[in-house]
Amino acid sequence: MNILLFVLGLSFGSFYNVIIYRLPRGQSLIAPGSTCPKCGRELKVFELIPLLSYVLQRGKCKGCGRKISWQYPLVELLTGL
Repeated sequence: MNILLFVLGLSFGSFYNVIIYRLPRGQSLIAPGSTCPKCGRELKVFELIPLLSYVLQRGKCKGCGRKISWQYPLVELLTGL
């Protein structure tokens, strides 16, 4: 049960990141899909796995290679915990 709740928390944390990024900019929470904030490349499904994708990509965008903010995995992890 704890693992299920942790994974659910990671998912909510991922959505919180969408809210944190998009609402202040007046962007839709639904469309378009998630993109790299640096290069604008649309992220693939496997790049959207909370926390795991950040670790597997070593904290960098697969498109431009620039660093992804530590805020994203931190919000996901804290929400999961």
